[in-house]
Amino acid sequence: MTRTSTRYLVALCLLLLVGFLVRAVSLDAQSLWRDEVDALRFATAPAAEMLSNFTRPGWNGPLYYVLLRGWIALAGASEYAMRFFSLLFGIACIPLAYVLGRRLFGSPVGIFSAVLVTTSPYLVWYSQEVKMYTLVMALALLAIYSLRRAVEGGGWLWWAIQIVATTLAFYSHILAALLIPVQGLLYAVWWPQSRKRWRGALVSAACLTLPYLPLAVWQAPLALQARETGFYPYSLTEMVVILLNGWSTGILGDASPWMAALMGVLAVGGLLSSDAFASLFSGSAEEETLGTGLRDYLVLLLWLSVPLLSIWLISLRQPLFTDRYLIWSAPAFYLLVALALASFATTEHWARWVVVPLLGAILISNGVNLWEQATTPIKADFRAAAAYVANYADGATAEGPDRSETESEHSVYLPTVGVSPSRFDELIIFQIPYGRYTFDYYFPVEEYPRADGLYTNHRTVTGDYAMSQEQAAQQMRAMTRGRDAAWLVASEVSMWDERRLVQQWLDQHGQRVTEAHFNRVDVYRYQLTEP
Repeated sequence: MTRTSTRYLVALCLLLLVGFLVRAVSLDAQSLWRDEVDALRFATAPAAEMLSNFTRPGWNGPLYYVLLRGWIALAGASEYAMRFFSLLFGIACIPLAYVLGRRLFGSPVGIFSAVLVTTSPYLVWYSQEVKMYTLVMALALLAIYSLRRAVEGGGWLWWAIQIVATTLAFYSHILAALLIPVQGLLYAVWWPQSRKRWRGALVSAACLTLPYLPLAVWQAPLALQARETGFYPYSLTEMVVILLNGWSTGILGDASPWMAALMGVLAVGGLLSSDAFASLFSGSAEEETLGTGLRDYLVLLLWLSVPLLSIWLISLRQPLFTDRYLIWSAPAFYLLVALALASFATTEHWARWVVVPLLGAILISNGVNLWEQATTPIKADFRAAAAYVANYADGATAEGPDRSETESEHSVYLPTVGVSPSRFDELIIFQIPYGRYTFDYYFPVEEYPRADGLYTNHRTVTGDYAMSQEQAAQQMRAMTRGRDAAWLVASEVSMWDERRLVQQWLDQHGQRVTEAHFNRVDVYRYQLTEP
């Protein structure tokens, strides 16, 4: 190995260590939210049910839950253990980003892209979530890198890796199926060298079509339907802004538009860097040699735009956009930024020093946002809510912390060590009902009286509410009959009861004894009176 390559290897190893530390130290800082608890539920379902999900209409990520099931068997179902599974794939994206950047544009671009992937608050966040997003991103990076190696004449091994990685990706997330048209376009962009590998391309296309058929049976009709999905109908411009903000500054980065603007300018600068212009105007875009020509810049542009435009077109009939679904396009964005940084760093005049303040600003912003994500409760804090109820039941609190919602917006109520009430006989009403699964993960009592909050948002064809206050009151009386006390655990209430009829009835027919307000979760205890 040359001295230069050794330096890059050492730098990559240091980045892997940093990437692990920034992800691991705050791995369980946030409470699990309902999607993560769903992942646990689906991963621990009966084996026959899990296998049937591979052809079940509307089911997303069946392979991920199979893999998570095996991981849980090995490591357990604690927050830290389950999230560590995502952390491993998040770490794997660092060397994958490096080798792909090096392959396309050289080692400087590779190392800058690895730095960005290592410290990205957005990618760190999803490396700390019990979901399939870092797995899909790692597989997408591996698939595109393998396709490049195969087109360069690397042999059938790289075609096999590309086929396997792509197949695993779209069985891990439904929209990763867009990897297939993206790779088809990349194969075309790398023409005429890719023409020499047409046999491998045909085999790859055939292999990627067959395993996709079980999904296509139900995906194709759904994609053409106009229907409500629960997603907001964003415009294309709004989608671009959301992705730019997230990829630039992370989950809490909305207050830092200057960094999103800087990263956006650098990405555009990377696309229009001097090598791209030279290949365009000198005619070298027609050369057969890959690596420095215009083609590799088009690769990044297609990798970014095709998945986004596809989701936008689908969303015209059925809104489907959420930024995490496109996480596997984020490496293309970071590669563009890395191109801009590398173009400064490798120049021979004073401009090479521009990279120092630019990279410094990015790393400082990333560090601040990583700290905010690790120390600010963002997800619904059912961990604190369950601890509060358990402590109250065990007599650990007399009246509990009576705090206003404003005062406790970012507070964390830590459970008393060793608290585990032997029984719990008071009714807990969950509004929305789905919150009980996350609450149950943290609540130390397996069996206790529970009830689903009323769904009161149905409307008639005239726009009036289908359920009246009197009907709601009648159902609440039946729900609480024979109970002296009841708890209300409320989260995302407007989705289920925008008039808050459940809480109004409890306030009218009970005395509010204690309450506590946590991030996106409110807890109330009522001493009920006769109606």
